[in-house]
Amino acid sequence: MLGYILSFCLAVILIAVSTLSVQLAVLAWVRVFRSAPKVPMAQLSDSELPHVLVQLPVCNEGYLALRVAAAACALDWPRDRLTIQLLDDGTAENHAALAAGLVGLAPEGVSLQLLRRGDRKGFKAGNLAFGLAHSDAPYVAIFDADFVPSSDFLRRTVPALVADNGLAFVQARWGHNNRNLNWLTRVQGLLLDSHFAVEQEARFRAGLPMSFNGTAGVWSRAAIENGGGWTGDTLTEDLDLSMRCVMKGWRAAMISDLVVPGELPPNAAAWRAQQARWTKGHAQCARKLLPMVWNSALPFWTKTAMTLQMCQFAFYTLAFTSAAISLFMMSVGLPPYPAVAILGLIVTFLGLSCSVGYLWLGQRMLGQEGARKLYRALVLAVVFPSGLILANTRATFEAFFSTRMDFTRTLRAGEIHAGGWRGAPELMVGVFVAAVALAESANWSALFFVFAVSGLVSIGAMGATSGMPQPARQRITLAE
Repeated sequence: MLGYILSFCLAVILIAVSTLSVQLAVLAWVRVFRSAPKVPMAQLSDSELPHVLVQLPVCNEGYLALRVAAAACALDWPRDRLTIQLLDDGTAENHAALAAGLVGLAPEGVSLQLLRRGDRKGFKAGNLAFGLAHSDAPYVAIFDADFVPSSDFLRRTVPALVADNGLAFVQARWGHNNRNLNWLTRVQGLLLDSHFAVEQEARFRAGLPMSFNGTAGVWSRAAIENGGGWTGDTLTEDLDLSMRCVMKGWRAAMISDLVVPGELPPNAAAWRAQQARWTKGHAQCARKLLPMVWNSALPFWTKTAMTLQMCQFAFYTLAFTSAAISLFMMSVGLPPYPAVAILGLIVTFLGLSCSVGYLWLGQRMLGQEGARKLYRALVLAVVFPSGLILANTRATFEAFFSTRMDFTRTLRAGEIHAGGWRGAPELMVGVFVAAVALAESANWSALFFVFAVSGLVSIGAMGATSGMPQPARQRITLAE
């Protein structure tokens, strides 16, 4: 009876995992075979251009805050209709240093405001809402500290919002300044390239709900207000507001050939913390919004698309639970039913093929399929995310069973991770899983455990060195 129950649970989990894999395959198909809709652009003379607010939310960002402020000041837009807000949530000491660094930075006639609210309530969402209360501009561009927009950014985005008052926001594609720093940044570049060039582009082409990516985009203020404004009750305020706007009938657009370069987390500690925050935020949005989505009058296909988009975080918890059940069954000598073992093999191969195809297609769509070291990076792009199973599963459980709201800002180059994590949990679990899997010789789940162990050991080993000093222009100690 126990074997039957566990096999049934394992089958349900495998079907759920396969659904997420099929979603990637469907989006890839749409990206290849559906042509991109033309984004109308209003033809405006300089005298007709609207007032634009550029918000730069920062928190102890050092030279990056000055860099993004300088890039914002260089934006090609009439100076009497451009307001730049450097929204500083940092400490008083760093705020004073930032204020000193801004002296003489803005050219004559450019309105550059340094605003500090004095608390971090609502984190980034609260910071953005604070800035909005100090401006009445109808359009709002947002850039995180580690992004550098080109001077023509507003010229290529704002006219789309002016031409189509049904658009909530326009999203540009992310680039990566430090992509070739190490294998981890190469992998992140692959993952994000596919997210934008395949997933986001496919959603846009198919008319599916699309989420704002938190930076490198311009919002209609009317959409922000109609959607309920920025709220700090989740760690992914961008997804939260985007989905609320969808329920109000707003749409979004991608400007795929507009690239805004940013910085990728340079080490395992930074990447692990970032991914855990995003995972927790998605889970919080699912808990908050899915009842509203399914009680709305939206079409069934829209509800389904929104559900799948918000529930992508579930992969890690499903993988963790599947591994735990499989290891338990192996350790007590309970073989799964043959049909479940076959299903496990099918789902594993489906997941791997969909993931690799999705990642390769991202490079193909960007004309980078001939890039040096691509195929090694593709393998690592499947391995490294497997090492996030523990951290992201924990983040998911916190989202559903805890009210804790810690916002761990992504560490920048040269910053020192001050938390207790040094890769030990991943290393220990990876060794344990390898020992059990080898001892039991479970052929039906061998491929899954090869990738799981490889990912856990890789991230654990990189985490062991993440706290070591890195050559960079600043070093700031952050608590996890």
